[in-house]
Amino acid sequence: MAVTVVYKGYTIQGRALPVLESGEWLAEAMVTLPRTTGARAQRVPDPDDRSFVTREDAEGYAVNLAMRWVDRQG
Repeated sequence: MAVTVVYKGYTIQGRALPVLESGEWLAEAMVTLPRTTGARAQRVPDPDDRSFVTREDAEGYAVNLAMRWVDRQG
């Protein structure tokens, strides 16, 4: 399952990936960049490699991480 939002014209998908050993979740964000020649997906990695107890927390963090990335793009 994933959370999808549109932010400043960018489509953001926040996903949670299970960590099998611990039962925790990792956050993964994908940002689709709007372009006149077609969209391009960009993975936004978590610089801290955090893990989360719940899927919802990981997805929310991924979306927030991607929003900050979009803001830095100008």
